[in-house]
Amino acid sequence: MLNKVLGQKALLTMLFVGVLLGGIFSYINIGKLEDAEIPLKTAMVITLYPGATAHEVELEVSNVLEEGIRKLENVDYIESQSESGISVIKVNIRNEVRTGKLPQLWDHLRRKVVDISPQLPAGAYTPIVNDDFADTYGMLYAVTSDGHSLPELHKYTEYIERELLAVPGVKRSQIFGMQDESIEVVFSEEKLAGMALNPMMIAQAMQARGEVANSGWVSVGTQSIRIDVGERLTSVKDLENLLLQMPAGGSFRLGDVATVRRSLFEPKRNAMHFNGKTALSLGLSNESNINVVKLGEKVESRLDELQNNLPAGIEVKTIYSQPARVEKSVDEFVLNLVMSVGIVIIVLLFAMGIRSGLLISSGLVFTILATLIAMNAIDLPLHRVTLAAIILAMGMLVDNSIVVADGILIDLKKGIKPEKAFTNTAVKTAWPLLAATLIAILAFFPLGVAPHPAGEFLSSLFTVLVISLLLSWIFAMVQTPFMAKYFYRKEAKGKDKESDDNVYDSALYQRLRRTVAWTLEHKKPFVLFCGAIVVLAMYGFQFVKMDFIPKTPYDQFIIEYTLDKGSDIKAVERDLYAAEGDIMKIDRVTAVTTAIGSTPARYTMLRPVMQGGSHYGEMIVETEELEDVPQVMEKARAYFNENFPQAKVRVMQYGAAFEDYPVEILISGPDPAVLRDLSVQVQDVLKKESIAKNVGDNLGNKTKKYIPNYDVKRAQASGLTRKDMAQSILVASTGMPIGLVHENDKQIPVLLKSTTTLDHDIESLGSLPVWGPRATASVPLGHIMDTVSLGWEDQLVFRRNGRRTVKVQCDIRDGHTGDELVANVKDKVSAIPFPDGYGLEWRGMVGSSKDANEALFKFLPLALGLMILIIVGLFNNLRQPLIIILMVPQALVGVAFGFLITGEFLNFMGTIGALGLIGMMIKNAIVLLDEIKLGIKEGKSQAQATIDASVSRMRPVMMASLTTILGMIPLLWDAMFISMAITIMFGLLVGSLITLFVVPALYAILYNVKLDVTSKG
Repeated sequence: MLNKVLGQKALLTMLFVGVLLGGIFSYINIGKLEDAEIPLKTAMVITLYPGATAHEVELEVSNVLEEGIRKLENVDYIESQSESGISVIKVNIRNEVRTGKLPQLWDHLRRKVVDISPQLPAGAYTPIVNDDFADTYGMLYAVTSDGHSLPELHKYTEYIERELLAVPGVKRSQIFGMQDESIEVVFSEEKLAGMALNPMMIAQAMQARGEVANSGWVSVGTQSIRIDVGERLTSVKDLENLLLQMPAGGSFRLGDVATVRRSLFEPKRNAMHFNGKTALSLGLSNESNINVVKLGEKVESRLDELQNNLPAGIEVKTIYSQPARVEKSVDEFVLNLVMSVGIVIIVLLFAMGIRSGLLISSGLVFTILATLIAMNAIDLPLHRVTLAAIILAMGMLVDNSIVVADGILIDLKKGIKPEKAFTNTAVKTAWPLLAATLIAILAFFPLGVAPHPAGEFLSSLFTVLVISLLLSWIFAMVQTPFMAKYFYRKEAKGKDKESDDNVYDSALYQRLRRTVAWTLEHKKPFVLFCGAIVVLAMYGFQFVKMDFIPKTPYDQFIIEYTLDKGSDIKAVERDLYAAEGDIMKIDRVTAVTTAIGSTPARYTMLRPVMQGGSHYGEMIVETEELEDVPQVMEKARAYFNENFPQAKVRVMQYGAAFEDYPVEILISGPDPAVLRDLSVQVQDVLKKESIAKNVGDNLGNKTKKYIPNYDVKRAQASGLTRKDMAQSILVASTGMPIGLVHENDKQIPVLLKSTTTLDHDIESLGSLPVWGPRATASVPLGHIMDTVSLGWEDQLVFRRNGRRTVKVQCDIRDGHTGDELVANVKDKVSAIPFPDGYGLEWRGMVGSSKDANEALFKFLPLALGLMILIIVGLFNNLRQPLIIILMVPQALVGVAFGFLITGEFLNFMGTIGALGLIGMMIKNAIVLLDEIKLGIKEGKSQAQATIDASVSRMRPVMMASLTTILGMIPLLWDAMFISMAITIMFGLLVGSLITLFVVPALYAILYNVKLDVTSKG
């Protein structure tokens, strides 16, 4: 059949030309991203409950919602944060659920929340389900202002936002840093008291005018006409003209008795600076699987056009540009890929000869181009993971072609007719090579189906390997024999005919023959010695440094700044705005973005996004070059330690953000006081460890509260309620919401405020006037309160799966890992006496690492079972599969020594590399054992067939290993994949020798092979 296929010269030529052109076209048009997406299978349910304490929010809102949400399918765990006036619930879906099924689950969540909402207390707002907070706004810009007000800046930012959303490929947008506008109605208590005017009448008039009024429809002839009684309030002027009716008759215009003015809502929730200027951030997210580089060019082009329409003083600056980073990242990785291909080709040219080298190299190029075509067809973009997969597969892609090309060359040198020689090896090795290829694919199968975000993040690596390895087998079977006719013309003429013995008669082959013969003669001691080496390697693994996902080198880093809970946001703003000028003066710093209140946007998946609060702020610091980051980080850390000792400061690099901290210890139980005490004890243990830093917990400190105790008897005697008292305090503090002004497409809240404010004068609380709903005179607040006290309260109640929980958290000093810290403190923490009903769980990146490894190995037994099934089916016996199984542990010898020599961390990527290494080793062993079987069929003795197989397979095995090892060199400079590179390079270096010597020795033991004189020779 192969001869018939190879006979279709015109068809095959057109096919290869099509692959060449299609591959180039696909590379130009394929989607390009910086990194594979890290799926966040989390939605947030946010419910406002103004005026409630954290514990009231917990019991009356969070608890009610959690009980209903827990009944949903595929919920992994639920975390809730109950704070004064707000409940935030995070619903996390099980890792086994693939990202594509999430929209349906979020629909179920919305319906469930709607069903539960009637059970919430009066005063609680309708819960909001946010399932897109995990979107990545990879194009993040700062719109800066010089001489413009914040509302004006907001107006221009919205204009830019509208225009950029019209660019094809832009999915969503998000603006950060804007203070909400409000309209304040400010009255003088003395003035209203002199007019006997109750300020609550302003609220009543406002609400009456602001309500939607339905006047119905009337039929007039053949028409139906809607009746409209007039618009609601649409401007400050309308509000000023609002008439207040007096109970005794007469009316007043609101503008005559109070000041109506526009203002910014206080206290502010967030704010932003860019390089010292007031700014708003504008984040843009992109559609999935598109070419982000081309999208970035379109957005930048449109921004250049828009800049001409903006007034002087409004500028758009880049904070983070995924398109620019994708272009740079892809270019660098493509360069690495080209280097890898070049290295492989050079090795092949020197080791296999020019013609063999060019033949095999052409197959490699065709395979890569065909892989790009397939990736483009299934919308799989180029990014760090898929490009690394191609480099990882490089050596394996030439394995099949090396075997076929080498076999053709040997057959031609033996004098076999060219027609048969060109197809003989392909036909003879087709099934063994296909089995070996499938086994190499199955080695990565656990990664492709690993139920964990890390597995899903790297699943495209498995997809690319499946495509490229299968294509490499097809090209080895078709393209290599087809093109061999043109590369091996000289050999095909039979000018250099050699006998079977002469083909392998060089000094190198003779030395190998004698070595293999020696191992067969001393097979048992040799195998025992190799077993001892394996035991030594396993022992050595305890000295290998372990990690999860490495930090990602960027020319930016983050400074998180946190004051005590209860701090005024203005204090954070004041500190960071003072610090940003000093940070900008540090040599090699090019830009500083300062965000107050929270992270401006999730602009990359390689950093945690902090919800923050009034006590939180952060800086995004950019340097001139990547190499400048460590030095600038150290200077920034020293600066904050010296100048802001009162704050908790985290200076962090970018890295896969599966958790907020490297180490988190979750303590659960019913009593908040006991939880705090246990948290302090655990923190004390961690603080004694030199490698731990930034030790704390998520609850933070208790916060102050001022308590004017309501006196029921005196209040009722005055006709006043607790609500009247609260409203009077609200008017004198942040302002009492009394309605909305509908201005164009905006709804601006209206706040009723007094000229008498409690800010910086809380002692005057007792003199505040309290008005009943229809009273014509006020009562001093001091007359209806009993005592005044200062208390402390939990600002946050955190729950996990319905249990009150505290997270003890810490960072790790450079050069150390979370696993190292856990090993140091686990026994000490376990020694802390926990009361009944209290539990402890280790989480953070350490816990996520454990989950990821468990998920990776979950399907390893299935993969190994399928491998064994293929091997048994190929050899139709159990002894040869047993040889391969016994060989697998030997593959880890080189891995252990590799990490001990280099001192690098063995991380999750290295574990994946180890799986691939096992597949490569099994693949080589299959080819060798199949060669032994063919030798025996040709009439050779077992000993002779074993030695000849090792000799004949030496060049293909060593070439495949050498090309893989050298092709991995560019990955040694990539922080994400260096662990994988070390695993495969050192593993194969030792593994190749194992294949050539240990496999024959094991075969000789299991088949009781006896050496004869001919074999020894």
